[in-house]
Amino acid sequence: MQSRDIGLVLIGTALTAWVAAIIARRKLHHEFPFFFAYLSLSVLVPLIRLSVSGNYATFFTVFWATEALYAVLTLLALYEVFRKVFLDFYQLRWFRLVFSGTVIIAASVQIWRAILKPPVQAIPPLGAILSFATLANWVDTILFCLFFASALLLGIRWRSYSFGIVAGFGFPAIAGLLAFTLRSEFGTKYNVLVKYASPMGYLLGVLVWLGTFMLQTGVYSARPDCDGTFAGRSPRIHRRTATIL
Repeated sequence: MQSRDIGLVLIGTALTAWVAAIIARRKLHHEFPFFFAYLSLSVLVPLIRLSVSGNYATFFTVFWATEALYAVLTLLALYEVFRKVFLDFYQLRWFRLVFSGTVIIAASVQIWRAILKPPVQAIPPLGAILSFATLANWVDTILFCLFFASALLLGIRWRSYSFGIVAGFGFPAIAGLLAFTLRSEFGTKYNVLVKYASPMGYLLGVLVWLGTFMLQTGVYSARPDCDGTFAGRSPRIHRRTATIL
């Protein structure tokens, strides 16, 4: 790895450790266990990757195995936040299917697309890996859009830890989707952009998390027409969803 690549890794790892330390100090790891697990993994994994970077075959295996772990923890962290913010709406049976249904539909579309048009200039194993990476970032990007669109439509205010967490995931997801889409569509033509899009997107995401947990409170609420009780929210929930539907 080049020195600037190592520098990006170490900067990202240090900032991630800082965010994790703030969360642990404020005892928020009990409130967001999957997100804290993601941060912990994001501190350990880069160091493991650096330790094996001298052996290409080992690094390749470790890199993509840990990417799979990242993908799973990202989904769990996003679901954790989605359920926390929209918990009141889970009294509506159909709303319980919104998150999982979105994941299934988004994944199905991307899988179908990968079958019809596999990545160019890539041998089958590499093509499968690129398709998986594109799929993971595509799903995360769709969930990012779903979260903020749902908050807007359902009248949830946007100032909270939860919204900062989702916004932070949005940057690497969109950057990764751009990078892997370019690699799949154009081969090695945009290698530099593909190489640095994801790391820079992740750095932006970590900065969002850092600002969120340093500057914000964890309070979020609906608009003023809600009296703060479950009984008060229930009619409003049905009115809001009925209007949308």
